[in-house]
Amino acid sequence: MNYIVTIDGPSGVGKTSLGSLLAQEYNSNFFSSGKLYRIIAKYFIDHSTSDTSNLQIEINEELQITLNSFSYSDSDLYIKNINSKSSEIAKIKEVRQIVSESLTNLSKKLSNGLIIEGRDMGSIVFPNADLKIYLDADIEVRSKRRLKQSNDSETKEDLLKRDDNDKNRAESPLVIPDDALYIDNSDINMDDVLELVKEKLKLL
Repeated sequence: MNYIVTIDGPSGVGKTSLGSLLAQEYNSNFFSSGKLYRIIAKYFIDHSTSDTSNLQIEINEELQITLNSFSYSDSDLYIKNINSKSSEIAKIKEVRQIVSESLTNLSKKLSNGLIIEGRDMGSIVFPNADLKIYLDADIEVRSKRRLKQSNDSETKEDLLKRDDNDKNRAESPLVIPDDALYIDNSDINMDDVLELVKEKLKLL
């Protein structure tokens, strides 16, 4: 599959799960845009800086990421202080521009398509994507999922705060992209969501 498929939605709706399943199903590439914000947050914390002027992100064909020649493992990135810091820096226009440019460059390198999840992938970064998906779910459902994913480090209150930041920031707020396939998966499992998406992809 040589399509660009975007998956947007709030935290805890299963964007990563769906993206991973689609990539496996179609032998394509899956990337989580939120990882770039986490990497920038980690870099800012480690270097006691908030200077965006010299940030150079490189993502190779194997989806390995370096920021100013530094690379980080997932264990460095998916922790509570990075959660809050990444949400904070996601409001910064220059940071979002750097991330958007990096992802656009990545899509041009790949020969077997890109499935990418985030908050503004279909609305801002890839407005001409072949398929745009918006996943949603009830806050109670999302909170239970997120607690499990974060080993109890991200609470319902954290999730609500992140939702508020995402939906109300001035730069690239979380919205349902035009022409998106909207799926509320509060009461259906990921296999059912996958089948809905596969039916849509058959029409492309």
